[in-house]
Amino acid sequence: MSRAGSHHLPFFDAIEAYPQSMAFRVKGPYQAKPSIWRLQPMEVSVLSDDGSGGGFYVIRALQILPSGQTVHCLMDVSFPERINDYAYFVHNGRLRYNYTHKFPGKIIPAIAFDCFGLYELFHAETAPDIGIDVLRRGLAVCPRKRFIAQDLGYILRDEKRYREAAEMFELVAAEEVSSHYTYGELAQLYEKLGDVEREAKYRSLYDQGRA
Repeated sequence: MSRAGSHHLPFFDAIEAYPQSMAFRVKGPYQAKPSIWRLQPMEVSVLSDDGSGGGFYVIRALQILPSGQTVHCLMDVSFPERINDYAYFVHNGRLRYNYTHKFPGKIIPAIAFDCFGLYELFHAETAPDIGIDVLRRGLAVCPRKRFIAQDLGYILRDEKRYREAAEMFELVAAEEVSSHYTYGELAQLYEKLGDVEREAKYRSLYDQGRA
């Protein structure tokens, strides 16, 4: 995993000195105020679970306001669970932060994640294409496809874009099915699309997986 900088820098210095970095590895103590954290800029297009057992990061994010306006901000994420707690706003050398859900609108990552987790983190219901675009950019450059494709599949399914959703779940199934539920999703999608042959194929695979 390549990095933009080899040293951990003070929070503000890292954010301002490395505007091209989409993710920063955090050096604790995590219980302390974020303003005194030290961040290591990372030169990555997708944030992956590196197999080290986890990590804590600050990443670039997008706040989608009820008005439709988009604001650049930051959010934290814990791997491998990819759990988010707080969002962060830096303005004129001051840091404002709170629980992500406390801010108006929806805050989503501006970088895709190459690991399993809840797809809702990327789903802004009022402007779904923003999260979809983030994930599609990640999918295009990530060697491993299944996790990002799964996020896309669920969001596209929820948006009733069934053909596109089926294409994403096909990528998951072609690479590695983590669960027979992938086959179930494909069967339901092809049922909605009126593709009887593919529906039967994936219904059979789903039933085999449940057995």
